[in-house]
Order: sequence, then structure tokens, then C-alpha cells
Amino acid sequence: HALAALDAGVVRGPDEVFSWDGKGDWPPSSRRDHTLASALRNSVVWYFQRIAERLGDEREQDYLKRLAFGNMDSSSGLTSFWIGGSLQVTPEEQQAFWIRLYENRLPIAPAVVAAVKHMLVQPSGVVVNAVGEQRFGEPWPARVVVSAKTGSATDRSGRGVRWLNGHVETNGRAFVFVSCVIGPKDLDANAAIDLAASGLRSSHVL
Repeated sequence: HALAALDAGVVRGPDEVFSWDGKGDWPPSSRRDHTLASALRNSVVWYFQRIAERLGDEREQDYLKRLAFGNMDSSSGLTSFWIGGSLQVTPEEQQAFWIRLYENRLPIAPAVVAAVKHMLVQPSGVVVNAVGEQRFGEPWPARVVVSAKTGSATDRSGRGVRWLNGHVETNGRAFVFVSCVIGPKDLDANAAIDLAASGLRSSHVL
């Protein structure tokens, strides 16, 4: 949504503020005004629902196809298709998308791609999601850059799905990682974060 919003011009830039209307049972981090940058970092659903409304059905579908994201199906509802709705994506599809993002092979303006990559960079030693900063190993050296995005939904079977997808630059090398955990509906919000941190440490990436 961040890529589509900036590319289509429905959001002027990372600092454009949307005002919270005071409605909705959102996490505390979502109950305030947000910029695109802060909404991306804190997974503020209502912000991206407003972006979806600005894009409209036709452009939403067009961007899903241009980005070849998952099954590219937005039919279940303009403001909810990616939250346990018709849009489905596998870990392998996520991996392919992130590789194309970081190899600059998406059909999106280069300045937009650069802006989104900048917004995805995480603070040292943590990953931020809707409930705050989550420990992600020890604080890393300045030469290490971790970029990531969390995700959380309930699938059509009622199971909880947690994601952490990202990119690591370290010692002149770059890695893409995808972490997906599926479990009970009340699955720990940090399950995919913990799995990714463990995997990156055991692989000596972090």
C-alpha cells in the first residue's frame, strides 16, 4: 500500500498526516494521528484502509497485478481484502516480492521504492509492530541495517497468521528473509519476530 500510495500520488510523501477519527478498537499505538512512515512502522490498519479508499477498487487491483503480489485478489472488500480476506500470499511469494523490491525490479518509480525502503529500516536491536518495540537480538553494529515489516491476520480457517519479512545488509552482503508462523487464533503477536531472530542468528547473518 505504501508503494502504491506514493506511486499513484494519493499520499504526498512519508510525512503526510492522517488524523485519527477516534473510532475503532485499535492498539494504543494506532490511537493517534499518523504519517505514512509511522503508520508503516506501527502497522496502523486504519491508515492503510484510508489509502485503499483513495486508491479505489480499480487501482488496487491494478497495483496488485503490477506488483504480482500473491494471488492478486482484492475482491473480498476494498478496505479488508488483505486482512484475512481474498488476498492470499505464500512465504515463497513473499520472498520473491522482497527480492524484486531490493533488486529494484518492481514497476514502480525509483524514488518511491527508495522512500519505502527508508521507512522499513528498523531501530538497532528491535523490530517495531503494532504493540511496540520487540527485541530482535542484541543491538547490531552500525554497519548492519535491518529492514522489516510485520503482519498479522486470521485466515479463513480461523487460525492466527504472523509474519515478519525483511532484508539485512551486513559486511557487504545482503539477505532477504521471510518468517511465517500459523497457529491458534490467539497466537503470540511476536511469534514470527522470534522465529526470524532465531533463524538469522543461527545462520550467522545477525
